[in-house]
Amino acid sequence: MIIHVAQTTYSGTLSVFRNPRTKVSAHYVVRSSDGHVAQCVRDSDIAWHAGNWDYNTRSIGIEHEGWVDRPGYFTDAMYERSARLTASICERHGIPKNRAHIIGHHEVPGSDHTDPGRHWDWKRYLRLVKSA
Repeated sequence: MIIHVAQTTYSGTLSVFRNPRTKVSAHYVVRSSDGHVAQCVRDSDIAWHAGNWDYNTRSIGIEHEGWVDRPGYFTDAMYERSARLTASICERHGIPKNRAHIIGHHEVPGSDHTDPGRHWDWKRYLRLVKSA
């Protein structure tokens, strides 16, 4: 599981993913205001989100509306809904609910990305995932 922050709005993220010329996608996008989730790629299909082919083929990507340097986008609704989504995916696919298996985009080998960034509350997120 790879956690991303889109560096744009929810609708902007969906627009990017709908444009085949961008050659990027993620399995899910979570909206900041209310935690609404859009599925963009089936779990069983490969999304182009990690920047690393090996990780693309064996991970599920969850994008979050917002910017890494604007923590106001990381709302309670977004954390809670994203954590429920992550927990559900982990249960369906037998993925352990821990930091070794739920990582940030910046932790993908070869990545030049910084998301989800220093404002992402990993302790809170994993607590929510485990309690979901």
